[in-house]
Amino acid sequence: MSISIPAGRRPGAVVRLMALVFAAVVVLAGCGSGGAEPDTAKAKTGAASGGFPVSIKHGHGTTTIKEKPKRVVAVSWMSLDVVAALGTVPVGVDEQWGGDEQGYTPWFRSTVEKLGGPLPETLNYGDAGEIDFEQILSLEPDLIIGLYSGITDVDYKRLSEIAPTVPYLNKPWDGGTWQEMTRTIGTAMGETKKAESLVTDVQGRLAAVTAEHPEFKDKTFTYGLALTPGSTEVGLYLNYDARVRLLTEMGFRNTPSMESIASTAKGTNWYGGISLEKLDTIEADVFVGWANGADEVPYTLKDPLFSRWKPIAGKNYAFVQDPTLGMATSGPSVLSIPWALERYVPMLADAVAGKGSPDADS
Repeated sequence: MSISIPAGRRPGAVVRLMALVFAAVVVLAGCGSGGAEPDTAKAKTGAASGGFPVSIKHGHGTTTIKEKPKRVVAVSWMSLDVVAALGTVPVGVDEQWGGDEQGYTPWFRSTVEKLGGPLPETLNYGDAGEIDFEQILSLEPDLIIGLYSGITDVDYKRLSEIAPTVPYLNKPWDGGTWQEMTRTIGTAMGETKKAESLVTDVQGRLAAVTAEHPEFKDKTFTYGLALTPGSTEVGLYLNYDARVRLLTEMGFRNTPSMESIASTAKGTNWYGGISLEKLDTIEADVFVGWANGADEVPYTLKDPLFSRWKPIAGKNYAFVQDPTLGMATSGPSVLSIPWALERYVPMLADAVAGKGSPDADS
């Protein structure tokens, strides 16, 4: 399909988000359907009291952590946020797409500053996404976390020789819900009570959104990408993608057409696609889109086929153009969700009300 691919997920490692486009990460970061939910309840030994050792089952086997980690490397989205929220500044992290000049998002930077810093070292990757194992070794970690990653079997074995490693729980690029990720990392770090407190707080904020915006309830949506010159298809994220899950937690309901979208996904892709000529077969009250640049939105809205689609014709759309908001909603965490809500919710309310923005002439 002629879809541009977001920079976010680096093959094999976790991604140094480059540009966000569709294959997803930022543009389709998430995933497909199928596969059982990870059984985080089995990460139990010592977990009830926050004691050690603890053992965590994941996509590459089981990792046992013998004592409370102090030096953590986070090779994936969201993981670094959770580690910091639990009170530990990671020693190495992926550069965050949408971050500042140094690659740190505002919510992560402010949390590290409250903890007394210093900011962690940014991890290096090769041109094809290869992990710099020597750099990670030099950081002397006692725990490596990559829940939202594509860590391969070979990567996992090499990382495990450096320190206990917790990769994705179920399948590549599916670390579970933000709640599961928080609880899993809380278990790994001996901070189960604090992790549960963080989950409760953020769930309360999301519940407040649903209470304040009853118009969101059961509005169907699909989340996809803006078009680029030459596009013949629209890329759409699958139902377990993190940004899709976030919308459902605010009362929205994923499109009834998801089964047909999921059937177009290939391999471990977290997105599918639909021909522009068949776009009207996708049911949705609202369309939320990722735009990798301001010029993509007017181009998309003026496309003769896209513009006739029900949610577009009715101005029931919202395009995320700001890279930082894109990161916050593509990689929702206990730190990024509170930051995102005050910016994201008004956009969604406008989309439901038929005041979609930006418009074709902006």
